[in-house]
Amino acid sequence: MCKLYVLATPLSQNYSEIPEYQISILKNVDLFIGEEKKFTVRLLAFLKMRDKPYLLINEHSVDDDYLVALDEIKKVESAVFFSDCGTPSVADPGYKLINMAYQNGVEVLSLPGPSSIMAALSVSGFYAERFYFAGFPPKKGYERKNFFKKLERFKETVVLMERPYACKRVLDELQYLKKRISISFNLGMPDEKTFRGFPKDVSKMLNDVKKAPFVIVMEGIKK
Repeated sequence: MCKLYVLATPLSQNYSEIPEYQISILKNVDLFIGEEKKFTVRLLAFLKMRDKPYLLINEHSVDDDYLVALDEIKKVESAVFFSDCGTPSVADPGYKLINMAYQNGVEVLSLPGPSSIMAALSVSGFYAERFYFAGFPPKKGYERKNFFKKLERFKETVVLMERPYACKRVLDELQYLKKRISISFNLGMPDEKTFRGFPKDVSKMLNDVKKAPFVIVMEGIKK
């Protein structure tokens, strides 16, 4: 039976932080499935496995890409799936590949590690025994507007993500909130920074912040 490992990569994208036992497993993997070519090639270079075959699965992948990936997985003894950084299959399309693997008798195993979601919660200072992960908002139109309206109703702490270029836009869309938020940039990196406060106040704090990956946490109510 083929094994499909699901690898969480360092948020810093410094692959030397991957535990030794995981590196020893990766050294024996037959197929690598990454999200973007740049990071996939970098991981292979770090492992000194530049000649290993690899595939890409990301937001641009279509059904045929998943079928090809599954077919290639079934041809080898072991494969590994990973995203650019952090834990895959949570806020990216990878869950679909994992589901297909189970349906086809592939053994799925975790190589656990960092998650930007949990990291953002841990530095937010907000009560998070219960939280709701809202994921990425729709890109435009009524669906996006409705997405932000619904967030206000949650009593739980809420985590949401957005693309780096949309930071100002999403903060503008949260101005109506009467809750504090925490926004963390470059989690796990040397220049990590977290800002807290009401959305209108946080917006003023970010004038000099450069475009970077971020996670937003909305304060919930402790019961």
